[in-house]
Amino acid sequence: MTDDLTAPVPGLAPAFAMRIERGEPVRVGAIATGGRRSHVSVTGGSFTGEGLSGTLTGGSETLLERTDGVTMIEVVYYITFSDGAVARCFGTGYRTAPPHFGGTRLSLLFEAAETGSVAALATRAFMAEQVDGDALVSINRII
Repeated sequence: MTDDLTAPVPGLAPAFAMRIERGEPVRVGAIATGGRRSHVSVTGGSFTGEGLSGTLTGGSETLLERTDGVTMIEVVYYITFSDGAVARCFGTGYRTAPPHFGGTRLSLLFEAAETGSVAALATRAFMAEQVDGDALVSINRII
């Protein structure tokens, strides 16, 4: 038995770029447990990379603006690929402000038909980042 509990450090490989078109927020407002809740529908967008391309055909982002300035985010994006395959991309993350990082970071997973052309997406994990003011969401595969 070894006492070495060191886990390997994962790496990131560029995988996809996504542009998201969003609707107007629906604001719940201040909630009893603290913070402010809102919901934004995804109205369109594009998805490209790793030999794949598609459009965002639905989804949403649910936000909880905490009193410490951090916004927690839950996302679901439905992507229809150029060959007609559909995948559900979902995850959680946060939005923060400078000085450390101004933008959104998410952990993402996919669901896809097990025999479909994009089934392999469901066997991998991804990290996404969108810098404030940038329309592009950069998605990296965790390796």
